[in-house]
Amino acid sequence: MRRTLIALIVLLSSTCCIAQSYSTVKINMPASKAERSSLIGLLELDHYQLTEDNNIIVEIGPREMLRLQQSGYKYQVLVADLQRKLEQENARYYEARSKGLPADETAGRLAFEQTGKTVDQIIATPTAFEVKSTFGGYYSFAEMNAAMNQLAADYPALVTKFSIGQSHLGNDIWCIKISDNPATDETSEPEVLFIGLQHAREAIGGSSMLFFMQYLCENYATNTAVRDLVNNREIFIIPCMNPDGWEYNRLNGGAGAGWRKNRRNNPGSDEGVDLNRNWGWDWGNCSAPIQGAASSCGSSSYSSDTYYGPSAFSEPETQAIRDFTYSHHLVAMIDQHAYGPYYSLPFGRPSLSTNVMDPLDDKYYTYISAAMGTYNGMRAGDSYQALDYEVAGGVKDWMLKGNIGTGNKEKVMGLTGEGGAGGGTGGSYGSFWPPASQIINLSKGIVFQNLQLLYAAGSYINLQDISDMRVTGLSGSFGFSATRVGLADAPVKVSLIPLENIASVGAPVTINSMPNYFDKQTATVGYTLPAALSNGQRIRYAWRIETGGVTYYDTVTKFYNPVTLLYDDMEGSFSDNWINNSTSGAWGLTAAGTGYGGGSSRALSESPSGKYGASTTRMAIYKQSFDLSDATASWLSFQVRHRAENFRDKLQIQVSTNSTNGIDGAWTAVAGTTTVQEPGTLDGSTINGIPALTGVKEEWTRELFDLSAFTGHNAVWLRFVFTAGPTNSFYFSEDDGFYIDELSLIKSTAPLVTLPVHFTGFTAQLQPDATVRLQWWAQTDAQHAYFEVEKSADGSRFTTIGRGPSAAPYIFTDPSPYAGTGYYRIRQVDMDGSVTYSAVVLVNYQLKAAQVQLFPNPAAKQVEIRILTDRSGRYSLRITDYAGREVKQTTIWVTPGTASAGIDISTLAAQLYIVNLYDQLGRPVATRQLVVSR
Repeated sequence: MRRTLIALIVLLSSTCCIAQSYSTVKINMPASKAERSSLIGLLELDHYQLTEDNNIIVEIGPREMLRLQQSGYKYQVLVADLQRKLEQENARYYEARSKGLPADETAGRLAFEQTGKTVDQIIATPTAFEVKSTFGGYYSFAEMNAAMNQLAADYPALVTKFSIGQSHLGNDIWCIKISDNPATDETSEPEVLFIGLQHAREAIGGSSMLFFMQYLCENYATNTAVRDLVNNREIFIIPCMNPDGWEYNRLNGGAGAGWRKNRRNNPGSDEGVDLNRNWGWDWGNCSAPIQGAASSCGSSSYSSDTYYGPSAFSEPETQAIRDFTYSHHLVAMIDQHAYGPYYSLPFGRPSLSTNVMDPLDDKYYTYISAAMGTYNGMRAGDSYQALDYEVAGGVKDWMLKGNIGTGNKEKVMGLTGEGGAGGGTGGSYGSFWPPASQIINLSKGIVFQNLQLLYAAGSYINLQDISDMRVTGLSGSFGFSATRVGLADAPVKVSLIPLENIASVGAPVTINSMPNYFDKQTATVGYTLPAALSNGQRIRYAWRIETGGVTYYDTVTKFYNPVTLLYDDMEGSFSDNWINNSTSGAWGLTAAGTGYGGGSSRALSESPSGKYGASTTRMAIYKQSFDLSDATASWLSFQVRHRAENFRDKLQIQVSTNSTNGIDGAWTAVAGTTTVQEPGTLDGSTINGIPALTGVKEEWTRELFDLSAFTGHNAVWLRFVFTAGPTNSFYFSEDDGFYIDELSLIKSTAPLVTLPVHFTGFTAQLQPDATVRLQWWAQTDAQHAYFEVEKSADGSRFTTIGRGPSAAPYIFTDPSPYAGTGYYRIRQVDMDGSVTYSAVVLVNYQLKAAQVQLFPNPAAKQVEIRILTDRSGRYSLRITDYAGREVKQTTIWVTPGTASAGIDISTLAAQLYIVNLYDQLGRPVATRQLVVSR
């Protein structure tokens, strides 16, 4: 029976001081899209999760619960008191932690992507990060402030902390800048902004931002990828944009409380403005044409959770970030919310004719959302595609299109990310307040996401190896394609680094410019293999990509004249090699032009004539088994591109050693170059720890699978298994599916031998922070045990300072170089104890005229300032606040060596200060940060 929703005006008595209990509810949604939108609007839902049966799970307060009851729709209360449930879950977590931390809390290819690993293994937990014992595991505003102060004190060469403005109640909106020169505006470096807690109840936004800043700082000295990003980006992190709302939740119910807005004092008793409806693009414009519920788009009612305020930028919180943007050169931004498995992209109001996405911007958003969602299962779409309603006055749209030309503001590629769900390890649905046990895992997914945004903010390319896995000549060339996926256009240098069984390689290739986003170029680099190399031997090399100050690698494995067991270029008939076994739909070969290389090429696809359907399983089985009984190695390789709903619709590559027909028997899904295997079923994920291809890759990608685990078996079967979940409203649902081409399966029957180790390169570079970065390239054999790094002050007497990495890339940082000329070499040690040395490289390190040390730091009443210098003279010491106002000044006479002076700081306010040292000519010679605490 059709129901008609009648607008309900519900007046609920409320006070500012009594916490309201929120509940988790499953609602049976109407089949009619119009009725569904009306119900979403009636309940003013801003976040919800679709279930397998197309119902929704939401967290709502008493007012919305009353409206739901009066609407007549069926619903089921899953959690009556969300705060109470959170307390119980966290109590179990804290009890387990008191007995020892859980295991998950120990501390072409995308940078940071690793085959066969989960995000929990890839992203290390910062030692400074805490899952708090109060407030549901989250940091209070004061604890956030203390953590940021400590970070600035621990890493003064990387971090500055400053306020960009104040909230309605006078709380500072703190910002952390991370850079190799944090006190300097390096206009040549891309600036990226990260925002947390614009909505006060979306708790993971704040903790994940603290986790992110701590991760960058703690890994700067040892992780060259992090170091490259910090040295070549200006990173701004605002962990709590809405401090008033955040503290209101803490004081009125704590974890699980449902306050969303800021704390503006509106007429009457209803307080607050939805900050993410208060920005200046399409502010308050929720009239037709519009899709979905207008009340979810924004409201003029003070009591509404989506009240957009009296005018655009009426709120000091949005004004502060607006003015910050005017004074900086931002190129990208993410606003971290919770919860839901999606990135909400521009536009919030796609129905308006003024909101038309530039085609190149659309390519950027498609690429970056897929890259960021690699390990957290996020999908992507504009507000209506993701949420079933439109949003007016949101930050992402203003960043992209608002007030361009005011101050320094240009187009900023903004988007909103949701957290609190997506690829996590617990529960079956997300929450505004994930339990304490999930905070670290969710933060790791957000860190990986943020790292991808940092890469794409500058010059960045997606490199794909395009040469056959089967190498047939002792000399020739290896090819690659490079696609621009970064916002900046800068020269790109691509080098071929030999790793195994390559005698020599050609010169690097430099691509001077790719002027448009997603431009592509191809090139080759020559190689020569050892003359004595026999058939079946493994060849390994890495493509090294250097652009815009960052360096990253893609390692490639090939074989010299292996045994080819299968090669299919998909130009014949499907039935030549494959058997279809599907519940609905069928695998087949696509039309000409859709395969790898275009032209007449075709491809294998689970949906060859259109989009795949919902709730389907489709198998393509190779007709014959393979004999690997005599194999010493075996690999599967193919080109693939795909569009599928991330973490829900997937392709597994399965292998069996005991099947008789390709259907029966036990099957194992194998891990490939870009497969993911995140645990759990949160947000409807079907990955659940089993390797699969999923999500969006619009460029052809070379996929490699090591089948060594199946050698020794004489009947090995191969099949592709595609599964799709039920339909829902998320973007890319029931999409184009998978295309596979240029498939080959090879084996080697020869004993694998790597020819003797030799060094092919060794460099040493003095870094801006006075450390030395060492990098070397070497071909290793089966007898190789490890590398040692040695250092000398005179070039003859060397001492060991550490061991190098066990696998390429071989990079080592010396934190304490010798003053003057230092000498470095690499000592390669075999398993039998024999040794090979690299060439010796030199680094010249000259001490600065003066250096400054502060003790203690942070300090409360007095700080001792020590000056280390090799010159006599008078030095001027000035202490300023971050706004540049001088608060202390003194003059110090020094002789060569160390001089010190005690400075009384008992009258200074607790905050961050800058200590500047000037020589007698007034030239700045040293700068340090001082944290005054009470």
